Order: sequence, then structure tokens, then C-alpha cells
Amino acid sequence: MHRNNAIGGMLMAAPARSRSARITYLAAVIVVIGAFHWLTPTSHPWQHTFHVVFRKLFILPVVMAAIWFNLRGAIVAAAVVSVVYVPHMLLQWSGQTAENINQIGEVITIWLTAGLAGVFVRSEKTALREVARTHEGALAALVAALDAREHDTELHSQRVRGYALRLGRELGLGREQLRVLAQASLLHDIGKIGVPDAILLKPGSLSDDEWEIMRGHAELGRRIAVSVPFLTEAAEAIHSHHERYDGTGYPQGLGGDRIPIAARIFAAVDAYDALTSERPYHDAMRPEDARKIIQEGGGTHFDPDV
Repeated sequence: MHRNNAIGGMLMAAPARSRSARITYLAAVIVVIGAFHWLTPTSHPWQHTFHVVFRKLFILPVVMAAIWFNLRGAIVAAAVVSVVYVPHMLLQWSGQTAENINQIGEVITIWLTAGLAGVFVRSEKTALREVARTHEGALAALVAALDAREHDTELHSQRVRGYALRLGRELGLGREQLRVLAQASLLHDIGKIGVPDAILLKPGSLSDDEWEIMRGHAELGRRIAVSVPFLTEAAEAIHSHHERYDGTGYPQGLGGDRIPIAARIFAAVDAYDALTSERPYHDAMRPEDARKIIQEGGGTHFDPDV
């Protein structure tokens, strides 16, 4: 469970490079707005109109900072905007009471927006995280029940998800791709809910008819996943998790890059977990031996890059 929470936190947290990019973008927006505001003349009414419009746009980076960095980010953005705007306000202090009140009102509005946006965004993010945790818990409980139904797999789905995420990060997958990969890996066998126990738990070899029913779990898994709004992107990977890189897999006979990347990653880590786990029909294999078998399957069963 601790591993699951850590994986969930990793998926929800913005990567460091994304944070730096956002800070750079905010700084650029403030500089551009400030430059236009400082340089736009006010000698004619239409010029003064643009001058005021640019002044109003200082709200934009404050709201963006609240969305990206919560209350603290919004306060910092408001402070930076004030440093850019207030000196110009003081230099252009006209002695016209109405205009001066408007300028002071802009500063007050910037700080009020920072506070309110920061608080409301934090509240909404907290609510969304609770929904995400509820979804995560429900999925984990369902998968645990399916794993228990097969008796000999114990925490197979959870282990496979952990392996898949580690490999996905090594392959440079983005945040959204990792989210889909985590869901698909966890739910890859969800379609087995429709396979009778007499087939699913049969100790011996399956007949042709039984094997056909077993193979149907990939399509059933896709139908189940696509009916859940937040699992629609994972549905295709679930559908394709028994495809082979050389096109001889099922259910569609996809090959190469036509197989979703999440399914290609899953195929390798699923085989690794199966080989290194104790099963009724084989002893657990040493990790180095399992890796050798998977590497030998590159180009046929598995994506060579994966």
C-alpha cells in the first residue's frame, strides 16, 4: 500500500523541469506585460486605453501562479507584479484623484486576486486529490480481489504496475503516459472477471474452446475500461496487452509500433514478474535469467527498445 501511495504521489506531482518551465513562462509574461505598460504612451486617449489594458493584464500571471503553485505562488507573483507596476505608478502620479484611485485599486485588486485565487485553487485541488484517491482505492481493491481469485498470483498486478512505471520513466514517458501506463498495468486482467472459475483456475491445459474463452478477456477488459470515463485512454492498452511485437499475438494481431507503448512495456514486465514469481507450474527464476529470456524475445515477443 505504501508503494501504491508513492506511485500515486509521483504521478500527481509536477516534474522539476515542468516547474522550472512554468516559472520561466510566468516571468516572461510579467516582463512582457510590464514592458508594454511602461512603454505605451498616454498622450492620446486611444494610447491611454492600451496603457490601461496592459495594466489590467497584470492579473493574468497572478491567476496562472495560483493555478500552478497554489497560494504561495500567487502571493509571490503578486509581489513581483507590484515591484514592476508600483514604480511606474508613482512616476506617473498625475495628481488626478480619480486616476490615482484607479491605480491604487489595481494594486489592491492584484493582491485580493492572489489571495482568493490561491485559496480557491487549493480547495479545488484538494477535492480533486480526494476523488483521485477514491478512484485509486477502488481500483486497488478490485484488482486485489481479482488477484486473490486466481490464488497463485498474490500481488501480481501491483508488482507489474511498479515495474512498468519504473521502466516507463527509464524510457522517458511523460506524466500523462505514465498515468495511462499505471492504470493499464493495474487493470490488465480486469476482463478475467468474465472468465468462469472452471477455466480460469483449471490446473491442466485448456481445450481449444476454453482457450478461446480465456482469450476473450482482453476484449472484455477493453469494454469494461472504456465504460469508465477516467479509464478510456487505458482501455486500448488493456485491449492490447497480449499482442506480440511480431504481430502474432491477440486479439487484433497488431505488431511493432501499432501496439500502444503502454502495452509494449507491460508485455515485458508482465513476463518478468511471471518468470521470477513462484507458480504451481514452475519455480521462481533468478532475475538475471529472466532478463536474458526477455532480451532474447526482442523483435518477436517484445519491443527491442523496451
